[in-house]
Amino acid sequence: MPNYLIDGFILRIPDHLMNDNIRRSMQGGRYEGHEANAVKKHIKEQDRVLELGAGTGYVAMQIACRIDAGNLLAIEANPKMIPVIEKNLTANALEDVAVVNAAVVPDDFPEDHITFHMTAAFWASSLNPTIAKKWKSTKSVKVPAIKIGTLFQEHRPTVVIMDIEGGEEGLFDTLWPEHIRLLVIELHPNLYPERVIKQIFDQMSASGLVYCPTGSRGQVVVFKRIMDET
Repeated sequence: MPNYLIDGFILRIPDHLMNDNIRRSMQGGRYEGHEANAVKKHIKEQDRVLELGAGTGYVAMQIACRIDAGNLLAIEANPKMIPVIEKNLTANALEDVAVVNAAVVPDDFPEDHITFHMTAAFWASSLNPTIAKKWKSTKSVKVPAIKIGTLFQEHRPTVVIMDIEGGEEGLFDTLWPEHIRLLVIELHPNLYPERVIKQIFDQMSASGLVYCPTGSRGQVVVFKRIMDET
């Protein structure tokens, strides 16, 4: 199992879950660089963080070393990545992070499981069948479905980190609660029409969160709650 050292964190990922693009990204220290940069600029010690799409656990490590690790809930839909995340957290002495195998769905989703499409390269796995077709999904599995409103209510995050390969479509149908002060999201404009991006921006604005240039770069966008300046 190859080892990578990125920004002081040890990452171990089984070779069969990788491809050349991921290897180059990790070897060059660029892996999840935009998300990590946003975390460094915005996460505060007292935050409670909900991470949707934990991947290898790298961004979770960046978060957990800045807050009480017990205040981080990391959700990952790909069942093959759960042991990878847990082992990486242990290797970096951050075992207190809660890791859950599930996919996040809209509040009106009618079932308790949903089809998830796994691809040979872990970072292309998604709920979105478009990705499955593009990357030649190796397997489709049913995974537990957790409604986003339930996560907001039970975990009460102040910060949400979201990188779910197009699964963000449908999670912005209602206002977000006031206890969320920050969203860091990777958009996937190649997977849905521009109206979805507009809906995300509109719903964040209606919820009192606005675009924040600090930490935003490329498809990674930061939304920050408007604070009362009076």
